[in-house]
Amino acid sequence: MRSAKFTYTVLGSLVLAGAAFIASGASAQSYPTKPITVIVPVAAGGAADALARAWGDHLGKALGQPVVIDNKAGANGTVAASYVAKQPANGYVLLFGSTSNMSLNPFSYKSLPYNPVKDFDPVSMIAGTAQVLVINPSLNIKTLADFVAYAKANPGKLNYGSAGKGNSTHLNVEFVAQHFGLQMTHAPYKGAAPAMMGLIGGETQLVADAIASVVPQARLGKVVPIVVFDSARSSELPDVPTVYEAGVKEFPGGAWYGVMAPKGTPAAIIDILNTEIRKFWADPSVKVRMQALYMEPPVALGSEALAKTMKREGEIWGPIIKRLGIQND
Repeated sequence: MRSAKFTYTVLGSLVLAGAAFIASGASAQSYPTKPITVIVPVAAGGAADALARAWGDHLGKALGQPVVIDNKAGANGTVAASYVAKQPANGYVLLFGSTSNMSLNPFSYKSLPYNPVKDFDPVSMIAGTAQVLVINPSLNIKTLADFVAYAKANPGKLNYGSAGKGNSTHLNVEFVAQHFGLQMTHAPYKGAAPAMMGLIGGETQLVADAIASVVPQARLGKVVPIVVFDSARSSELPDVPTVYEAGVKEFPGGAWYGVMAPKGTPAAIIDILNTEIRKFWADPSVKVRMQALYMEPPVALGSEALAKTMKREGEIWGPIIKRLGIQND
């Protein structure tokens, strides 16, 4: 016969476990009861920042609590991601994730202070967007073919900017450079917006950036778009060929933005956030705002879809990053 002490111990454990379960459920059901902070890993002013603020506006109105956008730029998103990884898993501090800080950094950093899989629960993608390779008008070049010819005739004399070493804006240009055998110098900035300003100011001669940032500058004649990093041409830049049309058939694909939560965040809270991402795209006013940013809804929403995308991108980009020899300290 089991002892009374054993019976009471087991019953006590079950009661405590049940209480914890109920408390967790109650916490999720009442979420949120205070402001939510979304950590954005790039400087204010770029397309990713604008998307994060649009989603923050929607989330705040839907949940009845302020959503604070906190820009923590630097180290290709590492500063922001490592900060969020250490936060309580309660849904009040979220990371605005991307291809760069979730799928690329593990392969380009010798010692990454966070693990995208072990330290985060994927919530969902929010949007996808194409990048465009643009050059400074001072080069008097209009096509990729002419640019390649110019770069080959001037090895080592061209500088290209990016949102950070190992960032997708870096890898896309480097991928093209390697494909055509171009020798150029990389100049990393703390975000896409500063990189674009560096190009316009003449510090660099080319940069890859999201189409939302490129189109306005192209219309003003401050940059010249020469190739779109996508499988289809942009309706806003119909005369600019895609990277595939340019002969780079093995290009891995475009970029995404999404939401990540610290590992262990209650599933009910992740479901709430997921629901609001779906409602975000169902809002007609949001669609108008996203059109202005040239953002597209992801093919698949939800945690599972984002986890699969991260895994697939790692399998594709990992060997490429190794082949290109791109590594951060």
